[in-house]
Amino acid sequence: MKRKFFPFDKNYLLEQAQLEIKNDLLNQLVQMVKEIYLLRYNPLGLMDASVEKILCTENYHLEELAELYEQMAGVYRYKFSSNQLELLFDGRDHIEKYEDDWREAFFNWVKEFSKSKNFLKAVLETAIFFPEDRQSQLAFSRLKNFISEQFGLKIYKYRGIVPMKIA
Repeated sequence: MKRKFFPFDKNYLLEQAQLEIKNDLLNQLVQMVKEIYLLRYNPLGLMDASVEKILCTENYHLEELAELYEQMAGVYRYKFSSNQLELLFDGRDHIEKYEDDWREAFFNWVKEFSKSKNFLKAVLETAIFFPEDRQSQLAFSRLKNFISEQFGLKIYKYRGIVPMKIA
């Protein structure tokens, strides 16, 4: 990550926790999207070339989704993070707590986003169908726009997170 999304993006423990579970969460994201897509749009389990490719693919191309993950992690730190450490009385350290909180928020967001067919298709296109193709970049752009609309934030490469102004 190492990219500051906003001026007070200084919760380094949360950022470290998000980095440590990044690959695990990305794989689980694609797995969840596969399951939801197949349940919703192929409930009878009919086999065709695309369904077979979805079911047979085990190694996902996560490069494009990694950037999406970083943006979602930045939005989480922007909306829910504090630089103050709280007192923990359950025996866990702060990294473990941040990992659990981030994992829960990430999956809640994915469940919410999965209500949109566009989100499901864009994740599948990015990770499974067109990983080496230009269409993967187009699918990633659709994902990025979807995230911006969901949170009411614009995420710029150099300026970071900026609230969208609605007329």
